[in-house]
Amino acid sequence: MKCTSLLPEGYCYSSVVWRESAIIPNIQFAVRRASLLQRIELTRRLRELTLHNEFLNAGGTPDQLQASLSDLQARKLYLEWGLAEVKGLSIDGVLADADLLIAKGPENLLEEMISAIRSETQLSEDERKNF
Repeated sequence: MKCTSLLPEGYCYSSVVWRESAIIPNIQFAVRRASLLQRIELTRRLRELTLHNEFLNAGGTPDQLQASLSDLQARKLYLEWGLAEVKGLSIDGVLADADLLIAKGPENLLEEMISAIRSETQLSEDERKNF
């Protein structure tokens, strides 16, 4: 990425990271980098789903089905929050975005994207040591 800066030693930060799909050739996707505020909001929303999910997993079959639904909703939340852009993919003749991928996209590609989004939202080992 090129960045122009008026400062001679300026730093250019990109709020997204581009990835090449390992699943489907010629597809690139941009994953959002989490700011502190975004990490707080995403964690809050995921926490609600996760706490509900843990409670339901301890129950019978209907509760476990509801827990599966909660897990799917968490995966959807990751995609809605973290997928900034997709290049090289159309679905039924329409250029893909997060909503279209969620509705009609190939599940193996979605799983790859979710994994990339999760890796961007987690603190690195060095970041964890600083806390």
